[in-house]
Amino acid sequence: MKKQIIIIALFLLGITLFNDVKAQNLTTSQVENAIKKDGKYALLVQNSKHFMVSVMTGEEYKTENPDIQFEIVLIGEVVKDLAEKEDLKPFIEKAQKTGVKIVVCEFAMEKLGVKKSQYQPSILTTPNGFTYLFGLQELGFKTITL
Repeated sequence: MKKQIIIIALFLLGITLFNDVKAQNLTTSQVENAIKKDGKYALLVQNSKHFMVSVMTGEEYKTENPDIQFEIVLIGEVVKDLAEKEDLKPFIEKAQKTGVKIVVCEFAMEKLGVKKSQYQPSILTTPNGFTYLFGLQELGFKTITL
């Protein structure tokens, strides 16, 4: 029994000592350049600050690669902010100008007392933001929730 334990311990030690460690050797630029020229990306956003940054990111992607599909799906408090806060209007216009799609959750609109007529015509709505995001994932979109 002692012999078996020693053999197993030596085996595990050998595996640990003699296997190469495969650490990521990529620079941040190499990782950022991995964004596909015709990629599909979507962000699920819940607050105004994340919305603004999402629009700026989408604008950057679409400016560099117009074939990229970039969508921002809004749920939660940002749904009301988008309808009422003036400081978000320039971001809505940037999104429209660059082709970044904004989709708002109708369930959140209902809960927060927002009507579709309060949004600019370029803003789309969906009955359920989560279901919409799942659909995007099924269509091959890479998604992040903020």
